[in-house]
Amino acid sequence: MKRVVILPVILSLLAALPLYSIKKDTKLILDELQKLATKIEKMDSTVTEIANEFSIMKKKIVIIEDRIGAMAKNQADINQGRESLLLSLQFIKEEINELKNSIGKINDKLVSMPAGSMPAGAETGAESTTTVQAPDTIYYTAYSDYIKKNYQYAVAGFKQFLRAYPENTLADNSLYWIGECYYAQKMYREAVNTFTRLINNYSDGDKIPDALLKKGYALIEMGRQTEGIDVLKELTSKFPLSEEASLAQQKIKEVMD
Repeated sequence: MKRVVILPVILSLLAALPLYSIKKDTKLILDELQKLATKIEKMDSTVTEIANEFSIMKKKIVIIEDRIGAMAKNQADINQGRESLLLSLQFIKEEINELKNSIGKINDKLVSMPAGSMPAGAETGAESTTTVQAPDTIYYTAYSDYIKKNYQYAVAGFKQFLRAYPENTLADNSLYWIGECYYAQKMYREAVNTFTRLINNYSDGDKIPDALLKKGYALIEMGRQTEGIDVLKELTSKFPLSEEASLAQQKIKEVMD
């Protein structure tokens, strides 16, 4: 990204002049130049932030494209169940919502900038990087690993997110996908513990129905059918109109028959 270097040079030259040579009007010009330099520095920082956010959005779009491609491929398989389709739709819904939030934040920053204040060459800053990873970057890197079935990397990434940003709005989602990683690897005990932690720590979160469903499934896979059915019944009682409740009822019927 191009940097404005002319103003600092002018300011340094003016400042080097003897005090007696600086008349009142010259002093006013100097003050105005200093204010302008400060404004440009702030705008430059804002543009850098926007460029970084655009870079993150590009990664999110790639993930959405990967997921849609996987869904299209899976749809060709007549054995694909409702659970698989629901999981795919959860991915797409999360990604679209996060993209909307990112676009809204970028729009707010652009609106707050004075008209015509975008420095020339700002569009070239989209590839700039920072030494500290943003929460979205960590989350979607782990998210991408999950989609690619790189479960160990995904778990490590989501755990890194939770350590760095325990209060972030995506914290419960991160914990949920850790549980899904364990479940996909048939590590059912770890999955149950993770889903239980999510249910206890994020009781008001939107991942509770999903966590109850997969906890029930995991318990049943472990041979603890009574406990699993009880969890699924809790799901149908608390969230009777949810898609997860419908899947829970099917699973209960399957186990009981």
